[in-house]
Amino acid sequence: MKKTILAVAIPALFAASAQAATVYDADGVTAEVYGRMQFDIDNNGTDTNGDGSARMGFKAKSEIAPGVAGLARGEWQINAESSKEATFAARHVYAGFEFDDAGTVVFGQTDTAFYQAVAATDIFNTYGYEAFTLIEDGRQEGQIVYNGEFGGFYVGASYQFRQPDFNVGVGNPEDPDYIPLGGALDSGYAGTLGYNFDFGLGLYGGYHVEKFEEGDKKNSALSATYSWEDLYLGAVYVATDAEGMKLQGYDLVASYDINAVSLYTGYAFQEGKGDLSDLGDTAKAFKLGAAYKFNSNMKAWAEYLNDGLENADNQWTVAIQYNF
Repeated sequence: MKKTILAVAIPALFAASAQAATVYDADGVTAEVYGRMQFDIDNNGTDTNGDGSARMGFKAKSEIAPGVAGLARGEWQINAESSKEATFAARHVYAGFEFDDAGTVVFGQTDTAFYQAVAATDIFNTYGYEAFTLIEDGRQEGQIVYNGEFGGFYVGASYQFRQPDFNVGVGNPEDPDYIPLGGALDSGYAGTLGYNFDFGLGLYGGYHVEKFEEGDKKNSALSATYSWEDLYLGAVYVATDAEGMKLQGYDLVASYDINAVSLYTGYAFQEGKGDLSDLGDTAKAFKLGAAYKFNSNMKAWAEYLNDGLENADNQWTVAIQYNF
């Protein structure tokens, strides 16, 4: 759950489950499988529901030449039949190369390089990301992604090819003022730079441009993390500008571990600017959570979200998860 300085420096796209099982390891070739099973009881302010889900994945790696390895990864989210519309969805699907002294480059679907600029506050199991809605689009397909770590420095870059069915807009999709940018992404590129200090501080900055038929969408972010023993603090400022339609926000989180128990909290805020000033506040979310680790495989958590927007309902969830 918690992003340490190391977890921010080494992209999450290469980190699968810590309990991954090696199913083959010979002649410089390794293959691993991993996954999880989860059940959530959640309340959206009106109804209480129970939803099951699973996640399955595999990783493979083989030596091509001294200091160079080939990589492959596939990971899919599987929801119970009655839980959600998409019962089988790809998360990470890519192949690429790992260089001992020069980082990693992969081709396919995974996080953009911009994700590392906002990863500092990605600590919640159920909620989170409210400040990034319609700004950071998450995992994308059709990409070339580079990640490298050199001492304390982190460098990330990505390029996305044309996606004819990429739908995105600015504003609240449920609001009549919502403005779609078009149904086709011509191209996109992103870059993130960061540095992790020896005393627990990490600083990151990222920029992401998406080119649509109706104009460009430009995202930017600055983030900071601090870790000291069992305490973790994270903060992100994020903004987007799509032809004068602007959103900006910030996300603050803190967590503390007490043996097998993790306590965490956060506050996310977002508002419309420029041509979207009339939207006012588009996110005001205060969250509390507690998680308990039974062992290295199994954990349970409870989270509560207080939604400060007008006419919005508060939410809560209780869940259990087994990882392998």
